[in-house]
Amino acid sequence: MTKTNKITMQEIADRVGVSKYAVSKALSGKSGISAVTREKIFEIASQLGYLNQKTIKKIQSQSTSEQSDKIVCILIPNIRSQNKESGYWGKVLDGISKTLESEGIGSIIVSDDNPRNFNLVMKPEGLLGVIGVGLVSTPMLMELRSKAIPFVMVDHEDEMIESDTIFMNNVDIMRKLTNFLIGKGHTRIQFVGNLRYSRSFFDRWTGFRSIMEENELPYLHRNHALLNVIPSLREENTNLLLTGLQSIPTSEFPTAFVSANDQIAVLVHNALREMNLRVPEDCSLTGFDNNVDIVKDFPTLTTINAEKDALGIKAVDLLIWRLKNRHMPYEKVLLQSDLIIRESIRALTESNT
Repeated sequence: MTKTNKITMQEIADRVGVSKYAVSKALSGKSGISAVTREKIFEIASQLGYLNQKTIKKIQSQSTSEQSDKIVCILIPNIRSQNKESGYWGKVLDGISKTLESEGIGSIIVSDDNPRNFNLVMKPEGLLGVIGVGLVSTPMLMELRSKAIPFVMVDHEDEMIESDTIFMNNVDIMRKLTNFLIGKGHTRIQFVGNLRYSRSFFDRWTGFRSIMEENELPYLHRNHALLNVIPSLREENTNLLLTGLQSIPTSEFPTAFVSANDQIAVLVHNALREMNLRVPEDCSLTGFDNNVDIVKDFPTLTTINAEKDALGIKAVDLLIWRLKNRHMPYEKVLLQSDLIIRESIRALTESNT
């Protein structure tokens, strides 16, 4: 092999626009790199004098079509608005797809998490790994584990199956939000959202509850209807929300509502309006996600900016790390979030408590 000491894989990676990891795989004849990207890497490596043509041809002859054709499956079951058109999930998908492309790794999106159907279209020997986005069924995860296919979960985990996972740091940012409301004079604060809907919802509830307990403030009314509301426009769900709100005595009515996500915040806003209550004049209101689909229609909503693209980017990074470290313990990565203060919050004074 002919190469100079001055040229490094990182320089080749910078020229091609991929990672050093992708260059290493291509130059060692390993799978997971698309044919187009592989050729670009060889071309730049040759131009820079890192490899001569004889060595390149030898590597190319060792790389089988089966190896170079291996791809990553992006598994996103089309439930709970988990699809490419979603203002939330679509951004996560963009982060995954663009990062895989920059790494020279091919991908395919699969929206069915039925193990039988999955096996009809995907063969384990053709997969580098799987990135699951949102809720994926336990049987599907068990199938992946049984076939020893490396996989990473985004915004979901399953107690039955250990795996690498990526979440926003829901607990800490919800503590910050709740502390902010208390600092604005709010002591009657109500969380709204089904705690069993997702792990993220439960973690947001945990962050909220911990701050309320630390400040010795009540946080749970006898009527638990508000803790069973889901982000859905179904009539029974909106009725549940309205019934829960109307059951709270006037003297105990919250001055602020903390919603599990932006969609639920919209439902709360609509229900309060039906009760002739205004946001923020009568009640402050917050959401979570900074979902572009919702914020464009509710631009005054105070919310948490979930870094959707970053979730996807980190998922790819973690999968690549897992492929190189298959025997290391599974990791749970938490990304930090930002609190976005808008006009849906109002500081309390003695006159409006």
